[in-house]
This record gives sequence, C-alpha cells and structure tokens, in this order.
Amino acid sequence: MSKSERIRLQLLFGLFGIGLMALAPRSPDLKHNLHVSNGLYGLLVSLGALGSVVALLYIGRLVQRVGVRRTLYISTTFLYILMGSVPHIHNPWIYAGTNVFIALAFSSHNIALHTQTLQRQDESGEMLLPRMHGSWSIGALITVIAALGLTSRISFAVHIDILMALIWVLTIGLIRSSHSTITVGSNDPISMERVNLHRIKQIFTFDKSIIVAYALGGFIEFASGDWSTLVTNQEIHASKSTSVLSYLALIFAMIVGRMYFVRLIGYRSERFWIRLASLVGGGGFILFSQLGWFFAGKGYFLAVPVEVLSFFMAGLGTSFMAPLFTTIANRRSPLKPSEVVAQLNLSNTVAIFGAKLIVSWIAQVTSITIALLVPGIALLFVSRFAYLGNPNRLVTPKS
Repeated sequence: MSKSERIRLQLLFGLFGIGLMALAPRSPDLKHNLHVSNGLYGLLVSLGALGSVVALLYIGRLVQRVGVRRTLYISTTFLYILMGSVPHIHNPWIYAGTNVFIALAFSSHNIALHTQTLQRQDESGEMLLPRMHGSWSIGALITVIAALGLTSRISFAVHIDILMALIWVLTIGLIRSSHSTITVGSNDPISMERVNLHRIKQIFTFDKSIIVAYALGGFIEFASGDWSTLVTNQEIHASKSTSVLSYLALIFAMIVGRMYFVRLIGYRSERFWIRLASLVGGGGFILFSQLGWFFAGKGYFLAVPVEVLSFFMAGLGTSFMAPLFTTIANRRSPLKPSEVVAQLNLSNTVAIFGAKLIVSWIAQVTSITIALLVPGIALLFVSRFAYLGNPNRLVTPKS
C-alpha cells in the first residue's frame, strides 16, 4: 500500500470526523433551540438509530454492487446538507425526522469507508483500522477545538453552515483524487434481500460475543458525544465554551490510544490490552466523574479538571475497542468486509439505541452524572471478552 494512498484514506476518515462530530460540542445550543428536557433530548438524539437500521440492512450489500466510490459521493452530499440544516430547526419532531436521515447517510458513509479499509488491510497485511479510527478522532479533535474558539464568538447556525460546506467540498475533492485506489464495484449480480424476521435474526446471531463486546466497548464514546458537554455545563456549572473541554479530553485520549495501538500489541497481546483498557478506562471514568460532581458544589476550579480527567480516562479505555473488535470480527467471519461492517454495526446500533434511552431517562429522573454510570460500567464489562483477542503479541519483521 503506497504512502499516498494511505494518506488519502486517513484524510477521508479525518474529514468525516470533523464533519460528523461538529454538532457534539454545541449540544447545549442544540438543546436550547429545541426547548426540551434532558429526557426528551436523549430520546430525540437516539431516534437516529432508526435511520442507521435501514441503512445497515441494505448498504453492506449495495456497496458491493455500486462500489465504495459512488456510495461515498452520495452519502457525503446527503450527510452534510442534512447536518447543515440542524441549527435552523426549532421543532423537536422535525429535528427527530432529520436525525433519522442523518444517521442513514452517516451509516452509508461509514460502511463505505470501512469496506475500503478492511479490503486494503486484507490485501496489504497491515493493521490499518486503528490508525484510520485515529485519523477520525483527530478530525473530531479539530472540530472540538474549533468549537472551543467559536462558541462564544459566532452563532450556532453560522458555525455549522460554513463548516458543512467546507467539509463537503474537501471530501468530494479527495474522493475524486482517489479514483484509482477506491473500490469501484462488482459486476456480479447481487440480490438485495427483502427485510424479514429471518434475515434480522441471522444478523443478530452473526457473532454474539463480538456484538456484545463491540457494543459495550463503544457505548461510552457514543454517550459522551451526546452528554459530555451538557454534563459539564449543567452539573459542573462551566460556561458553554469551557464545557467543550470534557469532549476535547475524550477525543485527545482516543487519538493517543488509536495511533499507538499497533505499537502496543508489539509489546503485549490484544487480550492484555483489552482487559487493561476496559478496567482502567471504565473504573477511572466512574471514579473521577463522581468526584467531579461532588466537587461541583465546593469549587468550580477543582470540579472542572476532575470532570475533564474522567472523560480522558474514558477516551483511553474506549479508544481502540471499535477498530479492534471490527478487525477481530472480520478475522473470524467468512463474509465480505462490507457485510461484516454492516451486520456488526446494525446489531450495535440497536443495542446502543436501547442503552441511550436508558441513559436519557435516568438523566431525566436523577442526573446526567448518575446516568453516565451506565456506559462506565459497560466499559468495565468488556474485560470479560478479552479472550476474543489474539493471545500473542504482534511480531513485526525487522527491516
């Protein structure tokens, strides 16, 4: 795999991270626009799962037919048009419908990028996925830093409108420049199976252990995207711009974990790092988030650093879970990469949807800090699935 091809693929993941996560650090503005409670806000952001389910039932097989390139063109355009419309929406149910279609476009884009990466990973023999997820996290970090500087200076609408237009132009340009390396498609006839209970049952029995481990390991990342800025703003009483630091810490820690994971498995096995990351990340998050909440009533300057530290620990713990369990699933399955990604993500989407609803209504009845114990405990339980990883460290030939 050439250096230029690897860089272009990393840039595609990075731009995806910038665009997709632009709304996360401005969740207080979004919630204010919609005039909803914590419980209803959690329900609205969770409803995007419906769009993901539709996409994931079909897109894995469709990507094989039309190819990664065409799927990326279509999903990029729809994703950033829809996201650009969000700051202009003030009706919660219009937002819910828009969020469903955003999730559909996101899932399509996600499957296409992962299909390309897994195919090239198999062909080249390199472990590419953790680094690509690291590039996505760098993109998310860039968008969080931008939000940190812009939240108090320009409106929510201006920020998102300009950013979505810019990311669309850059992504389309990058896809065009990558025509020679991106998968075109298959000439073999592919039947798009009708959705029925039998097919859905097949998907959910795809690889039960992987499905559970993947959902538990990634839940804290999804929950933090919805709640990290809000909990720091509402319960630690930080300003909107300062509240972004919690999500910034999570993303920074995820970048560190993902970029260095290939080196780590050169020292100890996948099993060792899965167990360590889940226990340290989940345990550290639970401990420091509760301390941050406790200190909130005693001193703002003490509470904020502790709260930020809790999300940093969570980021380290969850950092390589998604790319590693995707790689393990691809390694264990006879299916094509696009179908592995689609089936794994479909099962995970439904599981996360239910878990998000639980978090949102616990937040409504108690507090966001108490609700976030759920993804923290979920990360702790990933240690039970360490056996899925390779028991041997990665041995790379000396140059």
